[in-house]
Amino acid sequence: MDQKEEVVAVIQSDSSTATVQETEMGKEVTAVEMEAGAIVINTDEDYESAAAFGRTIKQKTAQVQEFFAPMKKAAHDAHANICAREKAILAPLVEAERILKKTMGNYLMEVERRRKEEEERQRLAAQAEADKKLQEAMALESAGKTDEAEAALEEADFVDSIGRNITVSAEKPKAAGTSSTVDWEIVSVDDSKVPIDVAGICIRPVDTKAVLKLIRASKGQIKIPGVAYKTVAKLSFKK
Repeated sequence: MDQKEEVVAVIQSDSSTATVQETEMGKEVTAVEMEAGAIVINTDEDYESAAAFGRTIKQKTAQVQEFFAPMKKAAHDAHANICAREKAILAPLVEAERILKKTMGNYLMEVERRRKEEEERQRLAAQAEADKKLQEAMALESAGKTDEAEAALEEADFVDSIGRNITVSAEKPKAAGTSSTVDWEIVSVDDSKVPIDVAGICIRPVDTKAVLKLIRASKGQIKIPGVAYKTVAKLSFKK
């Protein structure tokens, strides 16, 4: 018999022994249960006898726990070892996913930056056009051309109204099996400037989890002294 076969044989033997012991122990505890059910207490002596039997139950319980303790420890150690090996193998994949999500998130943020930039450009252009029409209206009014001045003023108001409500839409990049949401990330915290509480929530000592909760609840609109944060894209992949 080679070494491998010897190890298998020992394991099988130990397992068989344990099974036999378990069977015997099972019979013993079942008998204890039946005996407990048969106890009747009518006198102080019966009560004292029952208490003594209670101590027997505790002793049997300890025996069972001691019997299974080595097996539980071995199983726990084996599980911990497997988890550690799994974590080591998964580590490069976890890091790869983090890097990829950051790269893709940065692209989404760049797309949003360009959208906002174009929105601001159009808003400023509309404002400039409205200011131009307003100047024309004032010049016409000075020249006594009341009707033309009124028309130019109405046009200036119309252009200004459009400019204040300009919204540039941009289709967000899509990819199969990928979803993204807007989130926020704390960039820095100056403890000396952060207030004791914000919106009724105590954040002292500075609790970044509580701060993030406030930021998310406000959709990134809240201003907290001493806290700098930025909008980020949060991505997830499906299998």
